[in-house]
Amino acid sequence: MTRSTMTEGKFKLDTRETAQEEQAGKFFLAQAKTRTDDFLAKWEAGEIEVFPTSAIAKVDLLLPYHPLSYQIRNFISVGLDNVRAAHRYIEKTNELPMTALYSMIRSTVEATSYGLWILKAGKKDKQAFLSLRLTFENNEDLEGLVKVLRPSEWKQRDKVQKRLLELQRGINTYKNHDLTQHATTTDVVREADKVLERRRTFFNGLQTWKACSGIAHANSAVLNSVLERQPTGESDAIGQTFILTSRITFVAGFLLAAVENLEALLDMYEAACAVPPDVRGR
Repeated sequence: MTRSTMTEGKFKLDTRETAQEEQAGKFFLAQAKTRTDDFLAKWEAGEIEVFPTSAIAKVDLLLPYHPLSYQIRNFISVGLDNVRAAHRYIEKTNELPMTALYSMIRSTVEATSYGLWILKAGKKDKQAFLSLRLTFENNEDLEGLVKVLRPSEWKQRDKVQKRLLELQRGINTYKNHDLTQHATTTDVVREADKVLERRRTFFNGLQTWKACSGIAHANSAVLNSVLERQPTGESDAIGQTFILTSRITFVAGFLLAAVENLEALLDMYEAACAVPPDVRGR
C-alpha cells in the first residue's frame, strides 16, 4: 500500500473492488493455484525424455553449445518457480502486496513466451536459428554482467561468439542471416499468444506482460490504472491523495495467463520430444 496523488479530472477516484469482485478474484485465484499444483506434479513426475528421432532432438544436433531442449527446460523452470512463489506468498501471508507479485507474473510470461515463440516456428532450421540467436543475445548480456561483477575475469566473449557463428553456418537456411539482430520481447510475447488464442481464460500474455512490466518499472500511469485507489479525503498542491492497493481480480487473471503459458509450453515441449507418428509403427 502506498499514497499517491492525482488530479480529479474525469477519473473515478475510488476504484476499490466490490465484495462480488473480490469473491470472483478469490475463485479464480484458487483455480490458478490448482492448475499450478497440477502442472508441478506433472513436471516433477520425471524428466521428459528427448527421443533421438524426435523433432527437438534434430534441432539439438544443430545446437551442441546450448541445445534447444535445455533452453526450454530453463524457461519452464523459471516460469514455474515464479508462479509457485506468488502462490506461496499469498498462502503464507493471506494478503496481496502492492506490486511484488506482478513482477513474478511478468517473469513467467516472458520466459515461457520465448519457449513458445521458438517452438511455434515449426521448421527445424528456423527453431535452431531463433534458439541460437537468443543464446548469442544471452552471451552479450553475460558479458555486461561479468564486466560489472568481475571485470578482470571476462575473457571468453570472442571465443563464444566465434563458436556460435560456426554453429550458425551449419543451419543451411539461415547461415547468412544476422545473428546480432534480436526480436523485441513485445514481439515474442505477441507471437506466443497465437498458440493460446482459443484457450485463454481472461487476459492474454501481452496484456499481462505489458501491465506487469508497467508496474515493475513504477510507471505511474499504469500504477494508477491497474491498482485500486482509495481516496484519503485529503489533498495537496497537485490534487486529491489516495492509497494504492493490489486488485485480487487482476492478480488472479494475470496468474491464470501465466499458468496457461506454462501449460501450453509443456504441451508443445512434450510433443517436440516424442517419437514422430510415422516412426512409432516401425
